[in-house]
Amino acid sequence: MITKQKVNIDEVIRVENPSDLILTRFGRFLFYSCASYLVLLILNIVLSSFFGFSVTANYISDLGSINVIPFPFMHNIICMFGGFVSLPVNFFVRKKLRIVYKSSRFSSLFVEFGVALGVIGNIGYIFLGVFSLDMAGPEGIYHGIIAFISFGGYILSIFFFSLNIVLSHKCRLKNLGLFGLVIPTVLLFLYCFFTIPIIEWFLLGSILLFLLLLNKYVFKC
Repeated sequence: MITKQKVNIDEVIRVENPSDLILTRFGRFLFYSCASYLVLLILNIVLSSFFGFSVTANYISDLGSINVIPFPFMHNIICMFGGFVSLPVNFFVRKKLRIVYKSSRFSSLFVEFGVALGVIGNIGYIFLGVFSLDMAGPEGIYHGIIAFISFGGYILSIFFFSLNIVLSHKCRLKNLGLFGLVIPTVLLFLYCFFTIPIIEWFLLGSILLFLLLLNKYVFKC
């Protein structure tokens, strides 16, 4: 079992001098940037709805197609922005979980897997903004591979971070850990079985909700 230790945000981001708030402010900048990505995504969906886009009838990737909406570049920019600002967050999460909870035989491994897969997911998400449906390659193969890497990276990253959280002693994030272990995985299986747009949107929503709440905990925002 992993035991909890007292910690403050300065320890997490290696601020040796409490008066030096550069890294603390950078961490908060990352959190609010990730939150801004979510706002931009919602606004893009709302705006696209005036051109016939619907989360019940269209997949996420349709936001990047000129055949569906007249401004697919907005989705591409939002994807790249979201991937860039959330990539360094993985390392803040690793530091937080390592300090708050003493390392055990498996906990450190879970965190390292979470970080590595999170980085893969972020890089994949950035490239989704490059290889959107309009630049998907022969029969959409480029877009399909990158989407698989991105979503797969995020889901597995959440799974391993959640394992660390659930196995931690007296962790305040138990419910979030259980959510991360169950909901994205169940939605992924449902999507593979039914392959309908609304499930894909719920899957994306579960990923974003988990990451936003975990980031809020890490940066104490």
